Amino acid sequence: MSISPMIQEYDPPAPPPPTPISPSFFSPSPVDLLILGAGWTSTFLLPLLKSHHLTFAATTTTGHAIPSILPATIPFRFDPASSDKEPYERLPAAAAVLVTFPLKGKGQSTRLVEMYDSAHAQGEGGRKWIQLGSTGIWKGEGWHDRSSPIDMDNLRGVAEEELLSLRGKNACVLNLAGLWGGDRKPRNWV
Repeated sequence: MSISPMIQEYDPPAPPPPTPISPSFFSPSPVDLLILGAGWTSTFLLPLLKSHHLTFAATTTTGHAIPSILPATIPFRFDPASSDKEPYERLPAAAAVLVTFPLKGKGQSTRLVEMYDSAHAQGEGGRKWIQLGSTGIWKGEGWHDRSSPIDMDNLRGVAEEELLSLRGKNACVLNLAGLWGGDRKPRNWV
């Protein structure tokens, strides 16, 4: 009698449908901070904002919940080729906008800022823009800081410089290095 191994294919269950969101969720009151792209960073940023009593709204491409933090996010997908104002009108007005997804090449920063600003009047002093950037934008090896030359062949570097030139003192790029925590663990990379 031979014994053959029993092999079963794993068929993962379908993801749950997105949390239903009431229409009023898409036109909330103005917020201190709008986070475009509430991914990994939001797992620690949103609780920090709550603890400092700052108002905020966050987007994801699907509008899914962020467990134990937000019951739903605002569905938003940046399309650099679109001139449709409707996705921006569903976002709240904000004193500051944090962009966590990569903008690439000439024109994307301009498109995002202009489309959002056309949908929402700016307060006195202007709206602040923050882009989470990449340490891969600098030329050469070794140590880099804010005065290091940017590789203008790097599409992210081009977009980051564009944002800074658009908004001057009302914009900043945080070039982040060595992000880890949660599922991002250095032991998983070696």
